[in-house]
Amino acid sequence: MLTMIAMLAFAAAALATMAVFRRKDDMVAVRVRATTQREASREREMSGGLMPRVVTPAGGKAGALLTRLLPQNIVRSIERQLIMANEPMSLHAFLTLCAGMALLAGLVVVYVMLSRPGMAPLQLLGMCLAIVPVPVMSPFIILRRRVRSRQKRITRDLPDALDLLVTSVEAGLGVDAAFVVVTERFKGPVSETFSLYLRQVGLGRSRRQALAYAAERTGVQDLVRISTSVSQAEQMGATLGDVLRTQAEDLREARKRRAQEAAQKAPVLITIPLVFCFLPAMAAVVIVPSMLKFISFVGDLGGG
Repeated sequence: MLTMIAMLAFAAAALATMAVFRRKDDMVAVRVRATTQREASREREMSGGLMPRVVTPAGGKAGALLTRLLPQNIVRSIERQLIMANEPMSLHAFLTLCAGMALLAGLVVVYVMLSRPGMAPLQLLGMCLAIVPVPVMSPFIILRRRVRSRQKRITRDLPDALDLLVTSVEAGLGVDAAFVVVTERFKGPVSETFSLYLRQVGLGRSRRQALAYAAERTGVQDLVRISTSVSQAEQMGATLGDVLRTQAEDLREARKRRAQEAAQKAPVLITIPLVFCFLPAMAAVVIVPSMLKFISFVGDLGGG
């Protein structure tokens, strides 16, 4: 028994000594290893084949050239749309994609012209109007739909997220800790937006600047209004919890109004399928047989 106790005591002392005198990680060495790993990964990508070695750099150069050639207001508008869509791709990649789709449409037009040399000018013009806009405009349409879908999700989830934020602040959590709770509880664009706010705060920005930055990147007016209210509250010395509670109430009322407006639009929207689908069928079933019988009756009177 004494031998077992001695062995356990020796093992505990040995583990404690190893923990105390364990070699600490050199931060410089850690950073050097991370840089080396990134360089190795880049070398693997460059040696992986034609796509990473040739196509990707060429696409980036083409996108940079298009950025310089296109009007800057158009470039800024596209960049703004990409930011509001949470940057699914870079600006250069998107411009290269648009140029590739335009080139594809041009090749299709040339192929049709070569396959049908006797085509009339009006037919050629109609073919161009039918073929070219679809591939050229499809990236912009998809990007715009992505932006609207993301904004709708933020608008839909923001009242509930703000309610949870107010509840967490009133329960005693700090503001940043409350944002962490909301980020963990929610998924999707709201969580991404609040995570961006927390990252900006971690980088040293003030809460007002971080929230305004995150709100501007979404383009959602409700979130922009919240950031403006928070900024005014900090300048006037008001309690942040009261401001967030007021904004949560306003968002709930706004969501209620939107639901009522959607319900009021429903009868108007129902008339569209009613006019184009049900009324022709009802006319074919009810009116046409009566008209046929009337025509037959008039014919019998004329024959008699």
